[in-house]
Amino acid sequence: MSTSMRPSFVSLPNEILEAIVLHLDPRSLIHVSCTSKQFKKLTIDSPIVWRHHCRTEFRFWAPQHNIEAKFAGPLSHVDWRDLFISRLRMKKDVTRLLDGLLQTQHGRIGAINAIAAFGYDAKESLLEECACPDDAEDVLARRYYANATLERIQREMAIKVWEDLINGVDIPLETALCAYDIFARTGEDVNFATMENDLDDIAHRVLQRHPSFQELTTRQQAFALAAFLREQGFQGVNDSVYRALRNSFIGLALHSPTHESLPLISVAIYCAVARRLGLDARPCGFVFHVYCLVYAPKDYTLDGVFKPTNADSRDLMYIDPFRSSEEVDQGDLQRVLREMGVPQSERHQYLSDTNTREMALRTARNIMTSVQSIRQSHAGVFGVQTGWLNAYPDMDNAFYSTIWAMLILGPREDEDSTGLSNVSTRRRQYLPYLLEHFQTHYPWDVTLLEEHVIPLFANQPEGGRLLQFVHEMHSRDAKRKERHERSEDTVKVAFKVGELFQHKRYHYEGVITGWDTACDAGEDWIQHMGVDSLSGGRDQSFYHVLVCDKSIRYVAEENIMPVGENVEPSEAMLKLAGRHFKRWDDANHVFVSNVRDEFPDD
Repeated sequence: MSTSMRPSFVSLPNEILEAIVLHLDPRSLIHVSCTSKQFKKLTIDSPIVWRHHCRTEFRFWAPQHNIEAKFAGPLSHVDWRDLFISRLRMKKDVTRLLDGLLQTQHGRIGAINAIAAFGYDAKESLLEECACPDDAEDVLARRYYANATLERIQREMAIKVWEDLINGVDIPLETALCAYDIFARTGEDVNFATMENDLDDIAHRVLQRHPSFQELTTRQQAFALAAFLREQGFQGVNDSVYRALRNSFIGLALHSPTHESLPLISVAIYCAVARRLGLDARPCGFVFHVYCLVYAPKDYTLDGVFKPTNADSRDLMYIDPFRSSEEVDQGDLQRVLREMGVPQSERHQYLSDTNTREMALRTARNIMTSVQSIRQSHAGVFGVQTGWLNAYPDMDNAFYSTIWAMLILGPREDEDSTGLSNVSTRRRQYLPYLLEHFQTHYPWDVTLLEEHVIPLFANQPEGGRLLQFVHEMHSRDAKRKERHERSEDTVKVAFKVGELFQHKRYHYEGVITGWDTACDAGEDWIQHMGVDSLSGGRDQSFYHVLVCDKSIRYVAEENIMPVGENVEPSEAMLKLAGRHFKRWDDANHVFVSNVRDEFPDD
């Protein structure tokens, strides 16, 4: 056969060539497109190729993309190549901003908020940074700030869900509760879509188990669903771990092999799956427990009997998926209320379905109780606590979520008959906790305060003070840190930034993050802490330190005891240290400073 008669690769049908080029990465596509007009058309000019890469290269998309609808819609309705390129540019911007954030302390809040402006689109890049190699030059700092930025993005997503709920948007119960997962956790599986997919999967498996499910009566459907969930491990939780923090998070309950959860979460899962199956189930906020109310269709009984009526009431039943798959007798619930002394006029509210907002607030109270329980049981010597390391989700993130939820979902002026002052007083009680957590752990949330908290205190004294506080935060962030150079005047400062130590008196583990040649605290603090009673008094060097319990303290030099060369940083300290340090230098037994713009010689 002559050369001219040999079959050519480009002579293959376009359908086959398209299937082939879909296996090429974007860089290879560019190279192939340069070989001929035909391949240019099949590669960089082909929307199906770029839609494929949008689907396979990026797992996370900000809600405003409505990406699932775009993937399912007509190919020509989206400029897929432009969308792909914009995501690539954004990824480069995230890396550039994070790199800049790690180079200097000033502008860090601005950089984090600049990345956060990309929303959930940035999650892909940030997760990659969180998983940077152990031998990376700035491994601790990179992981710390990538995770901090991702937390900042997800907190705003959760806050917006709660704001939509309070503003009358029809938010499903499971979404309002999953906002706590989004607020307090990070990871590949932490997103609303994963939660929804898990619930969809359960509903699908119910129909596989019961192919004639839709032909069952309402009562039979309610029993079948409850029995199926219990068979799959959704059996509540035993008393020994009832207050475990994870039991209040619907995302964790769905993903956990044992599916442990509090009654409220069990009911929320039941109701969410029921809705997907066409069954009308709603939460009933009983006293100290949550049940499910299952309603029959209008004009029918729970047993499928046609019984037309002009009344608005519908046949209903109670079920407790936390404890069993059996029906709960309404008379028993009435008896419990009577024995508890609940007036007859108030019993109806405990036996009726409860709205999503109240269930979200009730979840916040459950999380608060769990955090308080953990802190009390893990309190260490001299009040130093490291229980936060083994608590999942993170205790501070979880508690922080409840403060935000209480502020946003709490009473509003148009709902409280006792007046504006009472509403403001109830909101005001959460502010000290919010600001304490904000200043200690989440200073990059300053924009969230500005956008979501200050409006709640409009025309109140707190509003003005918060606004001034926010402006001061932005101003400090924009300024370079004052330099503390070593000189003849600092000879008596014995220790350096990055040194690991144990407190001589209280024995906790800490690391030095800064120093002053003498005590630079206010007179009230000096008197309260008895500084002048120390052997070196106020004129000795003082050190800013980060402690293994997440606290930030100010310690006199006489109480600093460097650890021995055989002592390594604890897991808790390594997890926290990235806020100030690049990595742990094992050879020199010190953390490598990431704050050299402030302490250039340390």
